[in-house]
Parts: sequence; C-alpha cells; structure tokens
Amino acid sequence: MIRTEQKHELRQRLSEFMTEEEPLAPKTAFKTGGAAAIYLQPADLTELLLAVKTLAELKLGFLILGGGRNLLIADDGIRNKVVISLSRGFMDYEIVGSDKHSVMIRAEAGVSLAALVNLSGVGGYGGLENLAGIPGSLGGAIAMNAGAFGSTIFDHLAALWVLHDGGLCWRSPASLNPGYRDGGLGGQDIVVAAYLILPRKPVQEIVAKVNEIRSQRWRRLPQGAHAGSVFKNPDGNFAGRLLESAGCKGLRCGGAKVAVEHANVIVAEDTATSQDIIDLMESMQASVRQHCGTILQPEIRVFS
Repeated sequence: MIRTEQKHELRQRLSEFMTEEEPLAPKTAFKTGGAAAIYLQPADLTELLLAVKTLAELKLGFLILGGGRNLLIADDGIRNKVVISLSRGFMDYEIVGSDKHSVMIRAEAGVSLAALVNLSGVGGYGGLENLAGIPGSLGGAIAMNAGAFGSTIFDHLAALWVLHDGGLCWRSPASLNPGYRDGGLGGQDIVVAAYLILPRKPVQEIVAKVNEIRSQRWRRLPQGAHAGSVFKNPDGNFAGRLLESAGCKGLRCGGAKVAVEHANVIVAEDTATSQDIIDLMESMQASVRQHCGTILQPEIRVFS
C-alpha cells in the first residue's frame, strides 16, 4: 500500500497532473477492475521526468498504462504502485527523413496504432498494414511487440528513445532482444518516442491491404468487451486451435465467456469482474493441458 505520508508528498510535488482513486476499468478493453490509488498523467517530458524522479525518491514503483488493450486490472485496483499514463501528451508524430524508397517517422509513445496506420495510408508508406485494427498506443505495442499476420511493430523500428533509471537514452531495437509478444523492455523502462522506417508504396495498395486486414479481424472477432487473443501461440501451433479442440468455446465463469467465434478470446459481459476473467483463463489453461499436455502462456498481463 502507498503510505499516507507518500501520498502527501506526491500531492505536494505532482498535483497538477495527479488524481487519486482514478477508475481504470473504462481505460481497458475488458472494462473491468478497480481504481488506481495514485494516477499520473504527465502532459510532456518535463512532467514525466519529474514524476519518475519523485517516485524514485519516495521508493515507489510504477506501472505504465498504454492503450489498455492487453491488460487486466485487478478488482481491488492498483494499491501499491503508481499508475502512469502517457495519453494526455506524447501524441506528436512527424516525418523526419525521406528518400525515394522510404520515409522515417518519429512518433511519440501515446500515438495510437490506428493513427499511424492511417498516416501511412494517406502518405503512401507501407509496412504497418498488418497492424490495422489493433487498438492501443505505440508505446504499448512496442512493450508487447504487437503483431499480426506474420509481422510485428519491431520489423520497422529504427531506434527508441527510452527513459531508463531516471535518464533518457537511445536504444536500438535489436539491443532489447525482443521476443514473441515481448518487446524486451525492463519493468521500469518507459518508451518516450520511436523512429520507424517505412517503405514507399502506392496508396491504393496500402489502403486495399489495410481494408483486407481489418475485414479479416472483424470477421474473426466477437462483439463486446474483449482484449483480443488471451494466450500466446505455442511453437508450431495456434492457441485458438488447441482451445477449440479442448472444447473451450462457450465456456463461462460468472460474467466472462469464451467467444463462440474464436476460442482464444474472452468476452466480458456487463456483470463480469476481473476475477471472473482470471478464473476463466485458468479453466482454459487446465482444459488444454488435460487435452494435449500443452501449457498455454497468457498474452494478457494482469495488473494488481
């Protein structure tokens, strides 16, 4: 728990961009979970640096809330760490270099993937088409190495500007050793901005591919509150296929239900709690383990 004296000090130093008992459920895909005891929403780099410095001095850890797509907030909320969101600022992006073959874009961490995909379609630079329809922010996409249909965000990253141990530094994407649904960042690292190199393509080709990918995604996914894939694909197989063969479609715990459209998606109904979703995930894992011996690893991160 964050102590009373720590809260007092935070109010003294960070009151301009701090709220207490901030509801987090509306900021997530599942729409479940409790509040953040302390919620910081810095508008710019100066405020972010001040926040991180203050938290270090008070010996408080923090969690970065991106677009809220692939996370689950505990029903009790976040009580022992501070939640930082970059959604108030960090929304700028610009073309910083180009030639006849490609362009380089600098984008801040709060920019949505949808905005980047739309920008590339208008400008005629591709590479991000397969990410069409994935919600969330650029920073969150980098943290989890978001991807679909055989490509990931790291395929086009050139450099990252990262806040590490209270100081800003450049990181090459390769130095993070990214893996499947893991960008390789440390728990207290914050992506501030990224540089992407995108190949030039005809606008019509990009738009057609984006529409195709979005259509495929919409056909495969259910309506309602969900976070997309719940479990990572094991080597050489698909989590959805294993879950379907284990009879998980339609499985329910409280207000959480495995989608009949896709066995690797959980839909949270209006009555769902985060614990319902956690219990259902455990039931799904157990079913697959009993069916074929495979232990599925969650793609969703639980914040508590």
